[in-house]
Amino acid sequence: MNKTVGEIAAMVGGTVSGDASVHITGVNGIDEAGPGDLCFIRSTQYLPQLAQSNASAVLIQEAPHDITMSAILVPKPDLAFGMVLKHCETLQLQHPQGIHARAAIHPDASVGEAVAIGACAVIEAGARLGDGAIIYGGAYIGRDVHIGAGTIVYPNVTIREETEIGSNCVIHAGAAIASDGFGYVPMDGAWMKIPQVGRVVIGDDVEIGTNTAIDRATFGITRIGRGTKIDNLVQVGHNVHIGEDCALAGMVGIAGSAELKDRVRVGASAGIKGHLCIGEGATVAARGGVVKSVEPGAVVSGFPAMDHREERRVMVAQRRVPELIRRIKALERELEAVKEQLK
Repeated sequence: MNKTVGEIAAMVGGTVSGDASVHITGVNGIDEAGPGDLCFIRSTQYLPQLAQSNASAVLIQEAPHDITMSAILVPKPDLAFGMVLKHCETLQLQHPQGIHARAAIHPDASVGEAVAIGACAVIEAGARLGDGAIIYGGAYIGRDVHIGAGTIVYPNVTIREETEIGSNCVIHAGAAIASDGFGYVPMDGAWMKIPQVGRVVIGDDVEIGTNTAIDRATFGITRIGRGTKIDNLVQVGHNVHIGEDCALAGMVGIAGSAELKDRVRVGASAGIKGHLCIGEGATVAARGGVVKSVEPGAVVSGFPAMDHREERRVMVAQRRVPELIRRIKALERELEAVKEQLK
């Protein structure tokens, strides 16, 4: 990046306090920033750190009196910083261009306009790639998979047969979509596999993190709704239905046939039992273990997951257990002494 503070202010819709001609060549955090870097703060609690920063400019709501660096004043500095990062990403990313000679594309596959396919990618029969889709090297696009316009599939992603993926999605390296669901029944001391013949349907503007696994349905559909964002190392079981604009942090596990309504948020390492429902707008805190359905808008935490406020009271009470045990033992000794006196 090589822009002046004034140019960045115009990009993010902000105003400049200080020297608008200062050149910015990079972005960084407050503590790590050096000359030429732009940083941001979202709260006045970071002003002491900003005073010690070597950054050349800052995105901030109001210009502090004791800061000499140039400031770009915006209502929401974190969102403005995101816009700057988007510009940096555009400069940094070098997507594949055109179709590599070593891409394996079946004659019965359909490839739209301006599609890019990297080396050693495999596109099977009946697959359809929408206009502007980008398939990185080493990706596998199975039979009759449909990928919407503008979707990006990063290296070594596996998308198995009959999956449907919407437009403008991002699927990060190593993700596996439409592998068999975990379906077995015990028989004669062994496990008999239940065939998994359903499929996966993913809406528009979905992002799926590295090494995440989304299983195909036993029958019917495993569904990910429009706008949902899924972090790395997430497991989505067979026949799970996830609504629109949900957010799942890393290492979340969702068992088969669970349903997450729209705008559900799930913290890192949380687990959700199968065949239950997480209501619209509900939040499951990190490492929560959900074993029963959650009401819309509720915030739950702990294991088994309960109302977050109640779980906090339980945690506080648990810390008092050693003290309470000491008090009970003291009372028992006093009671024994009273009994001895009454003999």
